[in-house]
Amino acid sequence: MLAVSLPALILTLVCAAGFAASDYFRKAASSHFPPVLLLTLFLVGEVPLLGAWVAYTGSLTVLDGYWPLGVVTAAAGILANLFFLMALRVSSLSLTVPVLGLVPVITTVFAAVALDEIPTMQQGVGIALAVIGLMTLYLPAENPNPITVFKRFATDKGARYMLLVAVLWSATAPLDKASMALSSPESHGFIQVCMMSVVLIGYLAATQRRSLAIARAGITPAALASIAAGVAYAAQLVAYQLTLIGVVESLKRVIGLLSAVLLGRIFLGEPLTTPKLIGIGFMVVGVPLIILPPLL
Repeated sequence: MLAVSLPALILTLVCAAGFAASDYFRKAASSHFPPVLLLTLFLVGEVPLLGAWVAYTGSLTVLDGYWPLGVVTAAAGILANLFFLMALRVSSLSLTVPVLGLVPVITTVFAAVALDEIPTMQQGVGIALAVIGLMTLYLPAENPNPITVFKRFATDKGARYMLLVAVLWSATAPLDKASMALSSPESHGFIQVCMMSVVLIGYLAATQRRSLAIARAGITPAALASIAAGVAYAAQLVAYQLTLIGVVESLKRVIGLLSAVLLGRIFLGEPLTTPKLIGIGFMVVGVPLIILPPLL
């Protein structure tokens, strides 16, 4: 039977809720800033928060071998977050965020192909439910024909961008875990946001010849997105050390799926269709079956 300590459970819930809130605030801010500028503001806003964590613990531990792994993790993080913001900018919250339910599917398929790790029966059922759920989610309510699902997904820029995010993020959890074997969680988190911030500031300085316009209306959601993500990221890194990655990722994805639909409906007026509810239901059951160890 899978046992999870109370601190690990609390941190995982904080992580999941924080990322869910950050998704919504990034969506709200995405119409006010171009993606690169928003990502820069988002990451720079996390630097003081994670820096305060380092100062509080008094630990900035980095062992030999960290930097190559850390640089790869940061590069994947920049690309994934950039595509994430591009997806939110062009499509709805309730259709784009659920695509991230494919992260464990991609990870499991990659392990089967590259490492000859054959999925278990439980994982196979989970993969089937997750894929069926995503297909159902994209099923138009006015024309419930399965063929239209592929056409809708293929023509939705947000879905395509988020699929790239899923591919990149399928590697970030193990990269974070490996990086923290060579550093403390607070050191890794702080170094990551600093490296990504420096790269993006340098890019903007090199490519933007005119002063960047900061839309006042977007400052508040951008700041809230940054704070929520900073807290969530810190909670996630500590939770990784207290319990299985699968536990953290399962709860994070499930809450993310549900919140994307609910927040999209309540605050953004996105339609809550029957296919969308059925699709999310399939994914909420399927995703944990892929990630968690055998339940029976």
